[in-house]
Amino acid sequence: MTFYQYDSGMQRTHLTLTTLLVFLAVNISSECQAQSPSGTRYNFRPWQSPNQARAMIGLGNFDQTRHWAATPSWSHPQMGHDSEQSDIDLFQTPHPLPVDGSGQDPLLTADWSEPLLRPVRNLMQLLYEDDIRVSISDALVYQNVSRTFDGAAPNSLYNRFDVMASIRTWSLQGQGDGIFTALIRANNNLLDTPTPGEASGSFSPLDDIASNTGFLINRFEFQQEFLDKRVSLTIGKANPNDIIAANLFAWDEDRQFMSVTFDGGNYPAGYGGYFPMVGLQIIPVDGIYVSGLINTGVGDPRKLFPGVDDGLYFAAAETGVVLQIGEEKRQGRYSISLMNSNVGPETTGRDDRTSGNAIALVAQQEIAKDMAIWSQYLLSSENIGPASQEFTLGFSIENCFSRTNDGFGAAIGWSQPSERYYVGWRQNLQFETYYRLQLTHSIQISPDFQIVRPSDPAAESGAVFAFGLRILTSF
Repeated sequence: MTFYQYDSGMQRTHLTLTTLLVFLAVNISSECQAQSPSGTRYNFRPWQSPNQARAMIGLGNFDQTRHWAATPSWSHPQMGHDSEQSDIDLFQTPHPLPVDGSGQDPLLTADWSEPLLRPVRNLMQLLYEDDIRVSISDALVYQNVSRTFDGAAPNSLYNRFDVMASIRTWSLQGQGDGIFTALIRANNNLLDTPTPGEASGSFSPLDDIASNTGFLINRFEFQQEFLDKRVSLTIGKANPNDIIAANLFAWDEDRQFMSVTFDGGNYPAGYGGYFPMVGLQIIPVDGIYVSGLINTGVGDPRKLFPGVDDGLYFAAAETGVVLQIGEEKRQGRYSISLMNSNVGPETTGRDDRTSGNAIALVAQQEIAKDMAIWSQYLLSSENIGPASQEFTLGFSIENCFSRTNDGFGAAIGWSQPSERYYVGWRQNLQFETYYRLQLTHSIQISPDFQIVRPSDPAAESGAVFAFGLRILTSF
């Protein structure tokens, strides 16, 4: 596959990538069947619903709407259980599976780490039965790019360690749950080399895990549900991607796509990251939802609630529908998001405020038994974000080869860098595919392959190949 200059062959490149994507879908879907995209992590399958009236198009039910419409509860859907107590011995009771619900159907049934992890997992199970859900994971990502510039090293190795706790503070009859969530995260650059995107001259980061921050409190939020869970209020330090224009199939860089083009997107500056925020989601009728948020626009990962009194903001609202289509009631979500902000990628305070708007479209549709195709489009003011336009198209499959936690994904993407912040940069063209394999009860491995045309004018414009391997350990 060759990437051509835009003015001479952009259409040929788009045709080649699209043909490859369709070819992969046809050949792999016959061997795979999928489950809920969040099921790989949470064992949560609300889109498996009973048949209803034989209308060709209808609105989804309440559970389906909550599943497809992004809320912070994506981080802790299992908190909906009823409290119970069991007789667990920390050191004697076997506990092969992580408490977060992953680990089923491993390739290797023998898990030598289970005796070592048993006390920790049993303690986490006891806490879970008392409405405290703790998850601990470590992601290690190695990437090699086929060509660099300015003498940059082609290899990178980044590590991310997460400890997240969710506490159900109360459950109100007829209203819903109150859940407090905190996430402590450490990112480390183990080889002390540039990120794969920096080394290759890519506009979009090739590894969303790649950073070097040490231990930080990334998430510190409280969510309260009202009116039988039809209204959800979130306040605290959170990620806007939890609520607005989120993609179920490219939402978790630990388990799904790694490139920022697909995982979160090159959206306005106040959209990606963790900020002090207030968010609200309302489901007025089954199948329709409305979400909105406002945050500080600029964050400092070293502080818990930075920028609250700086006069900076990012505001967004989304409305969408969850549909059931055809006799088999294939589910899908279609939404539009509007954004307004006075911050840009270089904004640090009041003195360098800017202004602008953006619009994002999201379409996700189940096309076969639990197999989905999805697409997103962004149109943004050049003042507030790194990209003025971005388009992605992909498909995702879970339960490959009848293995509960195995998954496959492939996607193509195009981005137009903002002329304000990336003067003279070429358009970004990108392809990514991965396969996630549950190796043992505790370990997932994901080979990842990307093709990208470098956008940096200082780098050659020919295709760069990025070979990656992600290892995720769940404790």
